[in-house]
Amino acid sequence: MSKVFCISGSIVNSLGTDIDVHWDNVVNRKTCLVQHKIDRDILTYISCLNDFQWNELREKYGHHYTKCALLCIEAINVATKGLKIDWNCTAIVLATTKGDIDLYSPANNPNQNALSFFSHLSAQINAFFKQAMPAIVLSNACISGSQAIQYGAALLQRENIEHVIVCGVDIMTKFTLTGFNCLKALSALPARPFDRDRDGISLGEAAAALVLSKKDLPFNQLQPIQFLNGFVSNDANHISGPSRTGEGLFKAISMTLEGMTEKVDAISLHGTATIYNDDMESIAINRSGLDTIPCFGIKGIYGHTLGAAGILESIISLCSMSNNTIPATVGCSNPGTSQPINILTGTVYTQVNTLLKSVSGFGGSNCVLLFQKSNM
Repeated sequence: MSKVFCISGSIVNSLGTDIDVHWDNVVNRKTCLVQHKIDRDILTYISCLNDFQWNELREKYGHHYTKCALLCIEAINVATKGLKIDWNCTAIVLATTKGDIDLYSPANNPNQNALSFFSHLSAQINAFFKQAMPAIVLSNACISGSQAIQYGAALLQRENIEHVIVCGVDIMTKFTLTGFNCLKALSALPARPFDRDRDGISLGEAAAALVLSKKDLPFNQLQPIQFLNGFVSNDANHISGPSRTGEGLFKAISMTLEGMTEKVDAISLHGTATIYNDDMESIAINRSGLDTIPCFGIKGIYGHTLGAAGILESIISLCSMSNNTIPATVGCSNPGTSQPINILTGTVYTQVNTLLKSVSGFGGSNCVLLFQKSNM
């Protein structure tokens, strides 16, 4: 079976599109989160594009594209810049939880509501890039992005194609904010993943694109990195509550690492900053015997970007490997989970050859990915 290399990545959010700026922001612990009022003086923190940034995208690509399509087009264009992409030999996998949910409203007519369907998002991407294989949309709660990477790698190995571009996207809407607020999951402060005083998530708006290839090219011209393995497990614990034993995530970790002889150097965790998610992750990591491995989460910087999270956080993880730097977990000053794990509260400069990425989501879904420098 052919090897799969991660050769380029991009992130599009309120920070812009420069991946070096994003990485510097992570290393320097600068958050994108800003205070936002939802309703009736309910305050939370979010990350979102401003009107000027949205207008720039519309002027660049056209006012007929939806917000999700605009973010995806920009992310894919940035990720493929400088690469020799043959669109007849390239597949696109889109990952999202809500898609163009901003278009769906009882006030709209049925035709307008139809534009919020995932098929319309893929049709817009097909119309822009004109690739031979129609874009595939994958939606599985918050693991959508990570599962898209796993699926994209499998697609690359079994199809006669050269590249697969996985692109995750979700936008900020009142619908999403209100929904999480009804679950009492939003924090009135910036998210504090794994901190003993954490009390909920912050939401983020972003698109992120990762280019997978059969060619042994360095990730963003820095370091050749392979996607080694991935596994999805669904413990079906609860529609919105994670397993108290971490069973699904534990199984996904075990299956992903099966047969591995090299040690894991770092773990990028989901880290939503809710009490139950972070405790569940700590239990699964502890049960897996990885409790001493340096762990980090970046939702204190970007917020929870839902369907984009797995791809966005994987790209930052690849930057971590390329720069041999494990970033601090912004928002966590006093680690406090039900089981002890090695959450970094300060940046560590060390060799990072192998990295594990975990993501969990509603419905008890869990996805774990494994990346390794190709010279190992």
